[in-house]
Amino acid sequence: MLSTGVLSQQGIFEPYTFTENSCTGSYKWTTWFDTNDPNMAQGDVEITNHIQKFFPNFMCLFPIAIEAQTSFDGSPASTGDVFRITVKDGFLCLNQQVINYKNKMCQDYKVRYCCPANTV
Repeated sequence: MLSTGVLSQQGIFEPYTFTENSCTGSYKWTTWFDTNDPNMAQGDVEITNHIQKFFPNFMCLFPIAIEAQTSFDGSPASTGDVFRITVKDGFLCLNQQVINYKNKMCQDYKVRYCCPANTV
């Protein structure tokens, strides 16, 4: 599995030192975003700047962390998918990187961001 975040039972975080409880004080988690459904041509992607563009009232310009889960609240670690997650880019799972990708698509994923509380 190619990833740049830390795995937890719930999701995967970036930066890797982050946990669900790290987003406190003057920061809070956004709502979950599931803006793309997986498809055979590509996979599943949740792109940070697309979310910022289409949901400006629910997403900040400068998030400090991102968490990803499957759309059914599962851990990405249990899927066998190969993915990349960064605060800047978002979450990317490309079918071509999944073992036996011709017979299996990436799961459907959702993301949320840790943002300054006064911006979301």
